[in-house]
Amino acid sequence: MFHTLILALAPQLGVPMALPQVDRSRLHAPRDATPYARTLEESAGEGWERRPDLSYAPGTGPRSGLGIGVRMMTGLSNPSQPGTVLGRAGVPAIADTPRWYEVTIQPGTGFAERFLVQESNGVGPRPMLVVFHKFGVSHYDGLLNTSFFAEARRRNWFCVAPLSGGQTHFSDERSRIHTKAVLDWINARFAVDPARVYAAGFSMGGGAAMNFASRHLDPTGVMIAAVFNQSGILSHEDTYPQSGVTVQQIYDDRFGNGQPGSATPWNLQRGSVFSFDPLSFAVVPGTDLGRNLLHLATHSTRTTGDIPYLITQNDLFYQHQLALGALPSRHLLTVVNYPGHSWDAVSETTVCNWLRNYSLVLPSAADTLADANGRFFHFDVEQASAGSFTPFSWSVQPATNAVSITGTSNLMRVRVVTSDAGLDPLQSLSVTTACADGQPDQIVLEGYSLPPTQVLRDGVSASNWSHDGQLGRLTLDEADGLAPHTWTVVP
Repeated sequence: MFHTLILALAPQLGVPMALPQVDRSRLHAPRDATPYARTLEESAGEGWERRPDLSYAPGTGPRSGLGIGVRMMTGLSNPSQPGTVLGRAGVPAIADTPRWYEVTIQPGTGFAERFLVQESNGVGPRPMLVVFHKFGVSHYDGLLNTSFFAEARRRNWFCVAPLSGGQTHFSDERSRIHTKAVLDWINARFAVDPARVYAAGFSMGGGAAMNFASRHLDPTGVMIAAVFNQSGILSHEDTYPQSGVTVQQIYDDRFGNGQPGSATPWNLQRGSVFSFDPLSFAVVPGTDLGRNLLHLATHSTRTTGDIPYLITQNDLFYQHQLALGALPSRHLLTVVNYPGHSWDAVSETTVCNWLRNYSLVLPSAADTLADANGRFFHFDVEQASAGSFTPFSWSVQPATNAVSITGTSNLMRVRVVTSDAGLDPLQSLSVTTACADGQPDQIVLEGYSLPPTQVLRDGVSASNWSHDGQLGRLTLDEADGLAPHTWTVVP
């Protein structure tokens, strides 16, 4: 029998809480094979779908791969002859504790979120593995169909498996809110190492892992250090037209108004990591949230017998990453000799061995794509209009006390968190600006309790700036967006 620990997500989540707030009398044995007995109908109103348990992936498509050769890599599989099936590796003996348990929270969407938690026996901050489930099943997928929980226990990692707002969420906005609420809940209660949070997912879950990592870039919250994506759905704009009527209806419910064909390109793009033209395979400019993954490590796999459109998506996205300048040593694609679409195509042991090599390091420069107002690295972005992406290129140079924000579009203002970026407001600060859309931008600099003695724009004294002593912010108003300009703030 399953016992559920039901806890409300505290509105004041940031307030320190006792560690941990769990009832250990309700723990389950490791890798309890008891199936999750509650039917979808019995769980109605708790964030579940009133739908049958569908296949691993939404459908099949006519396309095949893009010429990526089949490689047998010892990093993901045992050596074998081409065409053989590669089962998961055996897991060495591990302790019986810690055990896993289920938690239910209310993230504020009107739907409950269920997730599995397994604590760590380690001392001090420990890594955390987040396992994203495949299409059409629950958060128990990672526990019952993989050995990731056992691998985490063997390494003294935390392990968490979110439902992410539903069995067929496709990385929609509710899914993002629910997943973030789960990780915030864990982060508020346990000593998680913020530099070693790892994500792994299969099929819909592989795409969800990549999408979540690309959209959550706030250093004060939970950021992903490395992602393992197995046969992920990386482009919903591509998947949607190739799916059957039943799955298209799920898309229309999640990304539209429920009417057939109502799923909007923006919502589909926002839940993906890129979009591309189905005939030319050219990536649609300004839709690739995957550019936000270049600072971390990614490892994508697909099988020789995989679903055709997933072969295309994973091969094409890998090529796009390389075109963006991704390091082949940190951004991998592996093709595994396996006849189908299954978790069993790879070894969880080797996946975790790969993940453990990486820690989060914030970049000093990036081309970032924001999908909403919020914190992205050292910058708080406020969009000019919602419902579209906001690209911006940036760099910070603490050695010269300089920041650059260029290539902006759909941007109203951006606030620079100078202390986090390593910039010193007590010294002369250089700010370079330029827009891509020709619209005015506001650059807000933190850390100015006193007004500067002088503000120069291209070496000439400027008047289009303002100071808020109460908030300690200096605002630069740049109206001539297309041309690059250099501001100098003298304290």
